[in-house]
Amino acid sequence: MPKQEFPFPMPNGWFCIARSHELKTGEVQSLNFCEKEVVAFRTESGAPTVLDAFCPHLGAHLGEGGCVHGETIECPFHAWRWNIDGTCAEIPYAKNFPPKAKESKIFNYPVVEVNGFIWAWHHLHQEEPTWEVPVIDGFNGDDEKWGKVYHYDYNINTVLQEIAENDVDAAHFPKVHKSPSLPETEAIIDGIYKKTIAETLYDPNSDSVSKENKVKNHEMFMTTFTRESWGLGTVGLKMINLPPDGGEFIMINASCPVNNKHSILRWSMRVSKDIEDELGMAIIDGIAHGVLDDLPIWDNKSYVSDPILCDGDGPINKFRKWVSQFYSEPIQN
Repeated sequence: MPKQEFPFPMPNGWFCIARSHELKTGEVQSLNFCEKEVVAFRTESGAPTVLDAFCPHLGAHLGEGGCVHGETIECPFHAWRWNIDGTCAEIPYAKNFPPKAKESKIFNYPVVEVNGFIWAWHHLHQEEPTWEVPVIDGFNGDDEKWGKVYHYDYNINTVLQEIAENDVDAAHFPKVHKSPSLPETEAIIDGIYKKTIAETLYDPNSDSVSKENKVKNHEMFMTTFTRESWGLGTVGLKMINLPPDGGEFIMINASCPVNNKHSILRWSMRVSKDIEDELGMAIIDGIAHGVLDDLPIWDNKSYVSDPILCDGDGPINKFRKWVSQFYSEPIQN
C-alpha cells in the first residue's frame, strides 16, 4: 500500500502561534501557519497581531525586515504602514492617497492572548470565530497554588488529527509507551468541546522518565486523569489525587498546524506546590518524554481512511466523526 496523504484541509479553530513571552513589544516574526506565510508582531501598546505576510503594494514580505511603528507595521520595501486590521495607514512619500490603497486590505487573523499563549483563528473560508479560547485555571496569574511552569515544544511530522487520535488509540499504549491504556469513561461531547475522565494506576518511574527524575522508594498509585479539548488546538489535562496528600498536575497542549505534513505542539505543565519535588518532576518528565516514543511512528506512517478496527482499539471512528466538524470543503476554482 503506498503512503497516503491526508485527505482533509487545514482545520478550522484557534491555534497557538507563539507563547506570550516569545513575542516582545515591537518585535516582528515570520511564521508558517495553516499553509500560509504570515507575520506576527506586537504593537507598542502591546497588542499581538497576525497578518498575511505580503504587502499588497509590490509584494514585499512584511516579516523580513518589516518593523513596528506605534500600532502599525512598516513594509521594508517602500515604508508603507499597515494597521492591525490590515488597512493601509500611511504612504510616507505619496502626495495623494490612492483610492485603491484605501480599499486594499491585508487579511488579519482574529487574535487573543490567554493561558500564556497567543492564539490566531483560522477558518478555511475566512469566517469569523464561532467559539472562544477557554481560560484554564493555573495559567493566568493564579499562581498561589502552583509551582514553576515548565515549557516543552515539539515539531511533529504529521497533522493535528493524527496526533489527537493517539489519545483514543488504546491499543498503542502497551506497545509504544510500555504502559497500560487509560480506561476512559464515555466521552462527554458538546459541539466543539470533548471531555474524558480516566481512573488509572500511574507509575512515576515509567520508562519515559529520565534517570535524574526517578522517584526513590515510590510505588504506583491510583489517580484521576481528565482531558478536555476545545477543537483541535486547545487541550487541558489534569491529574488529581497524587500522593502524599492529594497533589495535582495540570497541563495545556497548545497546537498549531503548519501545513499538511507538519505541526507544532507547545506544552505548559506544572504541579501543585505540595508535590513540587522529585515526584512532581517525575510526572512532568514522564509526560514530556512520553510523546517522543510516538515520533518514529508519525514520521513514517500512512493515513488509513477506512481502518480495520477491533474491539480493543478504542473509539477511533467516534473520534473521527467529532473531528470532522472542524473541516470545511475547499472552494472549487
